[in-house]
Amino acid sequence: MKSFIRKLKIVDIDVYVYHMSQYVSIEKPDFNFTIQKRNIKNKICYYIKDNDRVVHKSFLFDEIFLLKKIGKVGPAIGDCFTNKEYRGLSIYPFVLNHISKEILDEKKEIFVIVNRDNLSSIRGIEKAGFSILASIKAKRWLWFYLKSEINIKT
Repeated sequence: MKSFIRKLKIVDIDVYVYHMSQYVSIEKPDFNFTIQKRNIKNKICYYIKDNDRVVHKSFLFDEIFLLKKIGKVGPAIGDCFTNKEYRGLSIYPFVLNHISKEILDEKKEIFVIVNRDNLSSIRGIEKAGFSILASIKAKRWLWFYLKSEINIKT
């Protein structure tokens, strides 16, 4: 019941939308982790484990409704997490870049949506070869975006 009520709340959205339309190669960090993936309903989970410890997870969504606000559709990477003990090793940009290479073989563009105040993620996204496409400020209620402020970057 609480999760249902939580979904009814108005949520502030203040994000940057990054994109990559042509693969940009980056230098592989100095570690021996292997990226694995598994399908989960309408998304793919890319993850790295060190023994039984989760090092990193990123999800690839087929599409994100918010992208329609800027006239775009396509796959988007989100809900990323890197274990605190493994931060600073360039794992996040490495995984983003890996996913991008895989997706851009079949799609024309891939996106990452990040909160404006998440500076460490923004650095990782830019290090992975993504460039900023737009900023979006809005209020979301259910599937509706109200009072949207959209700034397309050129």
